[in-house]
Amino acid sequence: MALWKNCRMDSLFYSAKADTNEPCEVRIDEREIVVTYARDDGVTYTGRNDGTGHFELHANRYNGRASLHMFPGGSVLEGYWLETPIGGAEERGMWRIVLA
Repeated sequence: MALWKNCRMDSLFYSAKADTNEPCEVRIDEREIVVTYARDDGVTYTGRNDGTGHFELHANRYNGRASLHMFPGGSVLEGYWLETPIGGAEERGMWRIVLA
C-alpha cells in the first residue's frame, strides 16, 4: 500500500474560482484508491484500482463521481469531477493532485 499524507490538490470549477494548493491525502493499494480532504466537513472519494493508472471514483457525502489518471511511476493524478450536493446545484470541474 502506498500512502501520501502531504498531497496538494488544485480543483478547477466551471462556475467558481479555483481552489488551489489544498491539502489532501491519497492511498493506493492493489484494490483501491482513496482520496480524502477537509473541505465541506471532510470528503472521501473511493474507487477501484485495476492497475492501469486510470481510476473511477465516487464520493461518500453526496452524489459525486470523478476520474483520476496517472502515468506509471508518476507523482501527479489528474482528472474530472461532477458533484451534486444534497439540496444543491450540480457542479463540475477538473482536479490535479501532486503526491507528496
